[in-house]
Amino acid sequence: MAHSNNMMFKKLITLLLVLSVITLQATDIKMKTENYPPYNMDVDGKLTGLSVEILEAMLKQMGYSESISNLELTSWSDAYTSAINNKNSMVFSTTRTKSREDLFKWVGPISKVTIGVVALKDKEISIKNVSDLNKYKIGTAKDDAGEILLLENGIDKKNFYRLDGTNSLATLLYKMEREKIDMVAYDTRVAMYSIDLNGFESDDYEVIYTLAKKGLYFAFNKKTDDVIIKKWQKALDTIKANGIYNKIIKKY
Repeated sequence: MAHSNNMMFKKLITLLLVLSVITLQATDIKMKTENYPPYNMDVDGKLTGLSVEILEAMLKQMGYSESISNLELTSWSDAYTSAINNKNSMVFSTTRTKSREDLFKWVGPISKVTIGVVALKDKEISIKNVSDLNKYKIGTAKDDAGEILLLENGIDKKNFYRLDGTNSLATLLYKMEREKIDMVAYDTRVAMYSIDLNGFESDDYEVIYTLAKKGLYFAFNKKTDDVIIKKWQKALDTIKANGIYNKIIKKY
């Protein structure tokens, strides 16, 4: 009888532990992002963008009314390292690369992206082989996919002009306009969008080399329970199936 009671007690404890994970609020996940238009951005003091709207739709799908109230806008490096180091932390929008694969648990894809190198057309820079990039000063955002893909392709870090902060891309574009750097490695759509956003002319620029075509994801700390990851992925899959996702995509 004592053995039977002990077994029941163990089962009850296990059930309670499972339920505690399942009922963990989505807003208990520490969510951080950066200025990365048109995916995540601050417009007149309000966080918006393609990925932010998808996140809001996912939270609603999971039954959470608090929406993105605890979403923090910060520098990419801060958001990225926080998600690596802190349980139940998430960073987005994160390009899924080979060297990042085992650093996170992934929910997505949010979208497909092209990571490449952008330069002024009148510079007439021709890159025939990725190693040619070692001849130039390349602007990068610290820990960004552009920087990581350059490293994965053997580009020497000494050629990087690295910046951190919430306005790193805008500063890099300014440096490129002032000929302090030759090019910027970044998501090409975001780079072109930001060129116009910062008062420059995107028609004056071109993508001179494509580093990779990848998926954009929500990246969770490795210690986040798989039950939570599956719940988030199911929410994304559901809004893709019911048309909400496509409606958001068409806006951007």
